Amino acid sequence: MKTLIQVPDLNSEQCKRIIIRNLSRILDLRILDISVENKTISIRYNHPFTLEKVKKELMRIKNALHSLTDYNESEMSF
Repeated sequence: MKTLIQVPDLNSEQCKRIIIRNLSRILDLRILDISVENKTISIRYNHPFTLEKVKKELMRIKNALHSLTDYNESEMSF
């Protein structure tokens, strides 16, 4: 199965690296593409429970991405 996931907090290459690092730990998952520009992640997997693992992992790291976004935006306001 193939899925495209919208990730509103995906705003930088650093966010992309965090997502790749964390999702790469999930077995039966292949990351096809991560677009910072479109704020999307394209994945392929075989079992529906794999998608649930992806959702849980993205929720777990959401605060880290959100904090990183806030930091980057405040840094740019100088």
